[in-house]
Amino acid sequence: MASRQNSSMLNLGSHDVGSTWMDNADSGQLLSDTARNVFILVNHGVIGTLMCLFGTVGNCLNIVVFLRQGLRKSMNLSLFSISVSDFLGLVLQIWHNFCLNPYVGQIESPLDFMQIQYLTAGWPNVTAVRITGWTTAFMTLERCLSIAMPLKIKQVITFSRTLFIITVIYVLNVTALTPLYLSAYLAWYHNPGQNSTKLGVLFTANTLEMQGLVFIFHATLSIASFIFVLIFTAILVLKLKQKSKWRKQATHDNDQNEALSTRERKTVLLTIAVAFVLIVCYTPAVVGSITTTIAPDFGINGRQANVFHAVYSFAFLLHSTNSSINVAVYYKMSSRYRQTFQELFFKKKTNK
Repeated sequence: MASRQNSSMLNLGSHDVGSTWMDNADSGQLLSDTARNVFILVNHGVIGTLMCLFGTVGNCLNIVVFLRQGLRKSMNLSLFSISVSDFLGLVLQIWHNFCLNPYVGQIESPLDFMQIQYLTAGWPNVTAVRITGWTTAFMTLERCLSIAMPLKIKQVITFSRTLFIITVIYVLNVTALTPLYLSAYLAWYHNPGQNSTKLGVLFTANTLEMQGLVFIFHATLSIASFIFVLIFTAILVLKLKQKSKWRKQATHDNDQNEALSTRERKTVLLTIAVAFVLIVCYTPAVVGSITTTIAPDFGINGRQANVFHAVYSFAFLLHSTNSSINVAVYYKMSSRYRQTFQELFFKKKTNK
């Protein structure tokens, strides 16, 4: 049996620039509503949207380049998968940024943007971000294995296995949203304040339990992938230094076998660069998830909800940054990517 829940329960109510998103009678707030709106307007409405537009174009270019190179190599397939999830996440984030803009709440529209973003932008975007994190974790693990067993890596990490693992990553993260859509859905409701009917979000009677499950799944999947990326990246850095030292000191064929080839070294460096950018950009969100778990006041409905929104405006901005700058990282660090990119986009212009 569905019921209309108080929109402040999930901080989804529509709002004006000079008003609040929720009842702010509690004087314990460390950040005012006005300051929160400024953070959201700047980080989501301006900087974040510009970053997302750049990244959307960049990931389209990435997808074209990797398709041209072919996806039979596991590295290319992983980078292609990251480009797809980044593209989807950025498109969703553009819609998310629009809905969160404080001025959008003043538009006379049959849509309650602040509510519908919860199901159509916020959580779907977070899911795309998690997919990128898990794919990066798999990619760093693959590079670790390639260093540990260079002669067997092609038999261990095949195209079909890579495709299967990436498919599982997508399915697992999307399935984690099941409790959300079982407890909340889009529906028309009457807004007594504006004496109008709007499309918003309705919640079922067991919504609190289901939303709790969604957050547990999200926190577990996000933190786990982040830890894996940290561990595998650290191993890659150590192994890269070790192999480089062996290469300089190598005097026998057996020693040379322990050293990394120039091509493999470049691949490892690219993987480390991608992972390092992700670690830097994902850290605030991971810290935020841990903080929310141990300090309920720092949450979407907690006493410090305004601080929560301000902090996560930076987290979303950094997620968008991670998804947007990979095109520059690939172009700078991969000669093969750079060559294909130039063949596809630069030489065509020259020939015209």
